Amino acid sequence: MRGRNWAKVIAVGVVYSVMTAAGVLWVIARDGREAFWQIAANDLWSSLGLGVGLATAVLWYSGWSAAHTNWGRTLDAFFAQVFGGFSLLHCAATALASGIGEEMLFRAALQPTAIALTHSTTLGIALTSLAFGAVHLPFRRELFPWTIFAVGTSVAFGAIYAWTGNIAGPMLAHALINGVNLARIARKGAPAGPKLTIHEKGGMLEFERR
Repeated sequence: MRGRNWAKVIAVGVVYSVMTAAGVLWVIARDGREAFWQIAANDLWSSLGLGVGLATAVLWYSGWSAAHTNWGRTLDAFFAQVFGGFSLLHCAATALASGIGEEMLFRAALQPTAIALTHSTTLGIALTSLAFGAVHLPFRRELFPWTIFAVGTSVAFGAIYAWTGNIAGPMLAHALINGVNLARIARKGAPAGPKLTIHEKGGMLEFERR
């Protein structure tokens, strides 16, 4: 089991490493090397502070929805099948890779380009967030709230980056949200026995083991 979990982490790391490299090359090609380093230097403390504040709010909402909403329990059950049994180190590595890779590609690279093309910060953030949501589209209808959640957090990440010009805050918020939520879900462990099937019946989501 431990080896299988590390295989998952390595696979995730490869994907996000490609995203990071693509984002870095995009930013350098567009703005030059000197401008690239500024995205980690401009207004650093404001960016980090806003990132921590955003992560705190999103994590509270994630925990609340998992405890009080049907869709929150559905998402928890699904991700427990994927990440159940992850150690804290697995969670931290996965969260760090996703926070760096996705923010480098979507916020540092894609968002400024979208803003420049549309001549609108609001529209640029919106288009970037829709693209971010598109890569979080689930293969099952009952998991669609995950996409909505991704779009909402993307708007917030984008606002921080547009306001401060610093990518550190969005990266930190993204990594904290993913890391803490992964640790919370992994702590519950993967569902025992046969896999959990989630389906809709009469407007409600039902769970059955098969």
